[in-house]
Amino acid sequence: MCSVGLIDPDLAASLLEARDQGLFATRLLELAHSSSGVEELFAYRIDSGAPRVLASTSGLGDVAERAGAYARRFHRSDPAALARITAAPNSGFVCRVPAAAIELGEYRKLCFERPRFVEKICFGWRKADHAVVVTFYQRHGDAEPDMARLGALAQLAITGLTRLSQDTPPLLQQVRDRLAQAYPSLTAREREVCARTLTGQTARQIGEALALSVGTVLTYRQRAYQKLGMSKSNDLLAAVMA
Repeated sequence: MCSVGLIDPDLAASLLEARDQGLFATRLLELAHSSSGVEELFAYRIDSGAPRVLASTSGLGDVAERAGAYARRFHRSDPAALARITAAPNSGFVCRVPAAAIELGEYRKLCFERPRFVEKICFGWRKADHAVVVTFYQRHGDAEPDMARLGALAQLAITGLTRLSQDTPPLLQQVRDRLAQAYPSLTAREREVCARTLTGQTARQIGEALALSVGTVLTYRQRAYQKLGMSKSNDLLAAVMA
């Protein structure tokens, strides 16, 4: 019997009720893994420049490294870009990319060979000025994935992530604004890392949200503290809230 791609309404509701991109990505991966054995997912928005990461989560390690490298460099060598570029505005597209189709050796090694992915399956929606793409990675090529179900999950993901990316958390934005006003010497990246630290995010959560490694997050945070003559987040919080 062929799958019709329907998702349990209760599970779909639980996904769309998530108010945090990290939680949304985690729940989405759980659904994709249970239905089609997906081990990692990556979602981004792209216009004429580099992709902006919307979600990146995995049951494996080094997911932030892979997401960051793709956003910085590898998107230019992605075979799936052709499907996105040639799609008509206000339409969807799907593209399956086996590991062997990745010509750039560095890209293939980091994002496919090291985590042992055999294929990625990309679903996207192109609008006039940008596109949102959701990518599912698989490690096993012996079983055909449930494309109808993955397509339904991708539709939920595009809807939910688009909404979440537009709804900036008020507290996070307030802290960003206070840091910008009080400490103009901070770079945009240092300010973003500090703002997320002050709102309770761990280094790992910050890395996943910004497509940075944990080590890079800690480096940005340490540089910011050194610039401001502080040693811990409590010192910065007290200064910002004063």
